[in-house]
Amino acid sequence: LFAQDDSEDLKINIQLRPRAEFRNGLFTPILEGQKPASFISQRSRIGLNYSKNHKLAIGLSAQVVTTWGNDPQVQTTANDISLYEAWAQLYFNPAWYLKVGRQVLSYDDERILGALDWNNAARKHDAALLGFDKNKFKVNAAFAFNQNAEKVNNTFFDNSLSQPYKSMQFLWMKYKFSNSLSVSALIMNLDTQNKIDSSVSNLQTLGGNIYYKKDKLNVSGTYYFQTGRNPVKNSSSIKTNAWMAAAKADYSFNKKIGLGIGSDYLSGRDMNSTSSNISYFNPLYGTGHKFYGSMDYFYVSSAHDNVGLWDSYVNLNLNAAERLSWQVALHHFESTARVINYSGGKASSTLGNEADVSFGYNVMSDVKLTGGYSQMFTNPSMKYVKNVLPTQSMKSLQNWIWLSININPDILVYKSK
Repeated sequence: LFAQDDSEDLKINIQLRPRAEFRNGLFTPILEGQKPASFISQRSRIGLNYSKNHKLAIGLSAQVVTTWGNDPQVQTTANDISLYEAWAQLYFNPAWYLKVGRQVLSYDDERILGALDWNNAARKHDAALLGFDKNKFKVNAAFAFNQNAEKVNNTFFDNSLSQPYKSMQFLWMKYKFSNSLSVSALIMNLDTQNKIDSSVSNLQTLGGNIYYKKDKLNVSGTYYFQTGRNPVKNSSSIKTNAWMAAAKADYSFNKKIGLGIGSDYLSGRDMNSTSSNISYFNPLYGTGHKFYGSMDYFYVSSAHDNVGLWDSYVNLNLNAAERLSWQVALHHFESTARVINYSGGKASSTLGNEADVSFGYNVMSDVKLTGGYSQMFTNPSMKYVKNVLPTQSMKSLQNWIWLSININPDILVYKSK
């Protein structure tokens, strides 16, 4: 530390985040005869950030994700330590920079590209990113090319073993018109490879956001469109034509109470559709836990038979005390495509309703206690989209309880004068 000169900054951070869960219908309905699950998982992470002369920045972060008790008391094998971040950022000038290595790609409200911090393992990408940031305009252009291992021939990539795509390119832009109004746009291409004939499929996602915030009102709108082609051997290409739109408005009555309403619409495909074309929207690498209910019935766990989703919700934020805050959210879920019942007829589009209650309590500096209770009120159509067999019955109570403490101090900070 004493060897640092006046142009260098250094920070080391530690995070310990145990989380206890009681799962009685998380991700998918729990059935009669099945017992709830309970466990404690933990993320343990150490990170280092270094910068020099405002021309070079480096980030390194290692993590271990465990479940309490999954390792023997006397360890005979190595723990699974993963490299969460390992990147270097080089500044060509104050506006232009290049960031290379393993990094988090999180943009806008995280609908398409998100950090997924709720998940203990979180999400990262191996990529090169060229950035521009000056005045009111920001631009990021990124490129990634993935392989399962070093090879001497062949470039086939099996995305079931590693990252979910073979290559990625995107361009993201954001412009701030004023302190109240800003817009962003994203153009992204993803390539994946077919195991059978090694053909490459591509998916393009195009869209953006608009944000307006003034005084006590905060309004946002989102639209994305997906297109592309999936080549099929000895057949014509499968076309993609899907879209999503969302709108949200939040109003703060005062420093303690805030109310929000919103709706998300994601296109789907009829369960009895004979078309091979893809009409269901894929949120890709967003943070679905943030949007479609805390019990993660949609997109996080499965595509719920690709019938799409219309999620309308209202949420209440309450700062009950200086250290304590509460959040309450109510969701109503509908499919956006035809749902088919066991006899082959059309079923109701209503999938269910969800109530989420959560709290946060600042125990002390760098220590926060969080927890929550969620309950899903399923409609019979939930059985059809979750592929529950006719002979199986869902339990009447579908709920989830969790409690977590996040200990996240900076244990060493050095800043040049």
